[in-house]
This record gives sequence, structure tokens and C-alpha cells, in this order.
Amino acid sequence: MALPTSEDTGLLFALSIMSRGYFIAEPGLLYRKWPGQITGQDTHTDARQRTERERIIQARAEALLAMFPTEPPRLSE
Repeated sequence: MALPTSEDTGLLFALSIMSRGYFIAEPGLLYRKWPGQITGQDTHTDARQRTERERIIQARAEALLAMFPTEPPRLSE
């Protein structure tokens, strides 16, 4: 299910369900801002729409947990 905004957040939540993560010292994600971006628009900050996006992201994560209830495999070190 696609989201009009917050798709990066939704993807990161889904990935965290499917695979273990680890921390590295260097930034791995850069946030670029420019005047015409969607996250700068009023619709992105609307409380109702934000709540609905968060609900969809959470529902996706819960569906993944239901489909794959076992713990993700550990990365070899």
C-alpha cells in the first residue's frame, strides 16, 4: 500500500520488522529539504492525515509480524 507521504518512514518500519539492524558511525540516511517538497506543505502537517498515515504504517508492521512471527536471523559478525 502506497502512502502519499512518509513512505520512507513506512519502509524503515517494515525493514526493522523483517531484518535486524545495526548501528554504524557514519550517517546512512540523508534528509534533503527544498521549498517545494511535500513535507513542507500544509497537507503533510495536518493532524488527521498524519494520524491516518501512522495508522497505516503500524498496520503494515503488524501484518508483517503476523506473517513472519519468528525473530529475524542474526547477521554474522
